[in-house]
Parts: sequence; structure tokens; C-alpha cells
Amino acid sequence: MKLVRVTSMVAVFAALVFAAFGASAGEVMTIKAEKARLYFGGLYPNYLLFLQGVPDDLVDNWVDQGYFAVLDVHGGPEKGKSTIVKLKTTSKSSPQPEWCVTEGGENFSGHGPACLNTDAPKSMNQIRFKVKVQYASAAENLPADFQDRVWAEYPELPGRLESEVFGPVVLHIMK
Repeated sequence: MKLVRVTSMVAVFAALVFAAFGASAGEVMTIKAEKARLYFGGLYPNYLLFLQGVPDDLVDNWVDQGYFAVLDVHGGPEKGKSTIVKLKTTSKSSPQPEWCVTEGGENFSGHGPACLNTDAPKSMNQIRFKVKVQYASAAENLPADFQDRVWAEYPELPGRLESEVFGPVVLHIMK
């Protein structure tokens, strides 16, 4: 009887520890970009997140599960707002993220969801993530450090107010 109680108490304690620290455990990968665009990728909540002005050595094709991420906007009319997204998992036919050509080079004037792979220098390219935009209520799945944000959610997503291109931005990925 005592063994059952001790085992039950240990299980309850473990559950409490996980509840308290589970969301804050793990690594946060941070990507800073000069410009960004959220492009509607089919039916809501599917979007394509394009980032430009990121380091050329940013690794692609690594998203092995649906990680939550926070996109913080640091400039433009949506400065101070954040959006929660969930990254789509990479597949053989659709690596996540993926380096893509930016039509117009530095002007970030590419249009559409196509991702054309070329040998152009990465400094002229953009990195693309396929994402599912989340509502603000998804913040409960984020570490405590990411709770105090002004959340922008559909239909008031960044890029929908003044123009499609916004930024600078910081993308925080909870791994």
C-alpha cells in the first residue's frame, strides 16, 4: 500500500514539474531578418513566411516537427506586434525552410508562392517557411518569456495594413 502511494506521489510531482517547466524547456532558435512577407498559401491558416536579409549561412531543410514560432515585428506600421505560427514539417518534396530566389533582388519584389532554386548568391535570396498561422490563444503553448506580447492574428496579420512587405523582424522558433 505504501509503495502505491509513493509511486502516485512521484507521478503527481513529475506531472507538476512538467506543467511548470515543460513549455519553457528546450532551445529557442532566433532568426533576424531585414524584411518579411506573409503570403497567403491556400486555405486559412496556411501561409508562406518569406524572410530576406538573413545570414547566408542559415541552414535549410531541418524542420523535423511542427515547431511553434513567434514573429516579432520591429519596424513599420505593425511595429511592436507579434504573430504565432506553427512551422510545417519538412518532406522530400518540400524542404522546410528553403532558400528561394527573390525576384527583384534587394527590392524584395518577388510575387507568388513559387520557390525557384538557382545558383544565385544567397544575399539575393529569401528563406521561406511554410507555416500555419495561430490564434493568440496558442500563446499558452509558448515559454513564459513569450507571453507578454501584443498579438496580431487573422485577419489583422502583419503585412495586411500598409503593404505586403514589413520589417525588420525577429523569428523565434521553439525547438
